[in-house]
Amino acid sequence: MDFSLNSLTNWLSFGKSTYPERGSDYLSVYMKQLETDFKAYDPNFKIVKWLGSGGFCDVFLATDVHVPGKGVQNIGLRVLRPSLYRTPRPMVNNRIIKTFFSEIFYNTFLTSQNVRQVVKLLDYGCHLNKHYFTMMEYIEGPNFLEYILEAPKDERELVRRAVFINAVAGVVGELHFRGVIHRDLKPTNIIVKGLEPYLTDFGSARWIHVQDDVGDERLSVLGTPAHMSYEQLEGDYYNIDYRTDIFSMGAMASFAFTGVHPFHEREKINYREEGIAALSRVEPDIPKIPFKKGSKLRNFLLKTLSRNPNNRPGHMSEFQYNLNMWILQS
Repeated sequence: MDFSLNSLTNWLSFGKSTYPERGSDYLSVYMKQLETDFKAYDPNFKIVKWLGSGGFCDVFLATDVHVPGKGVQNIGLRVLRPSLYRTPRPMVNNRIIKTFFSEIFYNTFLTSQNVRQVVKLLDYGCHLNKHYFTMMEYIEGPNFLEYILEAPKDERELVRRAVFINAVAGVVGELHFRGVIHRDLKPTNIIVKGLEPYLTDFGSARWIHVQDDVGDERLSVLGTPAHMSYEQLEGDYYNIDYRTDIFSMGAMASFAFTGVHPFHEREKINYREEGIAALSRVEPDIPKIPFKKGSKLRNFLLKTLSRNPNNRPGHMSEFQYNLNMWILQS
């Protein structure tokens, strides 16, 4: 591979910034202002640290927050980045806010269903008519990307990763059972607590059988370029269903099992100039897996990454079955 570890990390977690508003000098000022403003929510509100930033939100840890109806909680405070919706373009501003509240809708639904191992929503709103925010339960642990930046050292490590991927598939399968597809499955959206995965970030989620849940969504492409299915990249909105999540699971599993992302060649394409559909030219590249029945595992992964959704596993349970059979035989 001809790119550095840092560029690989940025590519796989595309949309994550180093600091809020893209400036390290602003971080302490930003945190201080947020803490001051949120004291109107809870007089003892205290932001302990910055946890990270995504394409839309900056995330902070706040401890011992009194959440109405939920008691005192450690929370992940997610604040919609002001520069995204305070622009001279009303249509852009509305689009960003609608997408933000769409994520809240799916989180609220999954929280109400008490779906295990989905990070739960505790509160949300527009604080002081100034900050669009959500408060999420705080799950302490690293994201999955930190565990898989290098290839498995031996077969035992490979099996451990396969078992974990199967656990992730179980969580995603529960979403599908509830009628929701995630559409942005990637290692940085999975928090590892002990041996269990916790799924987060539903900014790209939608109902499986609903054509258009955010008004003009089909005019845009939501997700992370490194992990998107062909139908997502090509804007084939009406052909996007649970098999898109199966594709992303296959891409994540391929990287976890080999240390090489199957679509690393996408990084070389300037899709901002050529259009995001240009990334669909890249075919999956999965190295040989040098362990027992590695070729069988590789063939299964290639099936999950098929250009034709009909050639992928039909359901997440089929994905799990095939992976379980490999684990039992290895």
